[in-house]
Amino acid sequence: MSDETPRLCKFLRAKVGSGVSDTRALAAAAADASTVYWCLLTQSPAGPDDQLVHATSCQPGRACCEERDAPQPVA
Repeated sequence: MSDETPRLCKFLRAKVGSGVSDTRALAAAAADASTVYWCLLTQSPAGPDDQLVHATSCQPGRACCEERDAPQPVA
């Protein structure tokens, strides 16, 4: 994976080692077929558009996707 932070929906969640909302962990988990994702808006494995949620599909371009705010630099 590149050093660039993936652009994922802020409502995408999965149970991963580093926490349920870490962007890089969510993207890395996409390679594991056993990863279970869910949407915070629907509290289910389907998004508001009735499509399954996954790190490869919950990205800009999907109608219900809201991008996470960019991390703020430490002062």
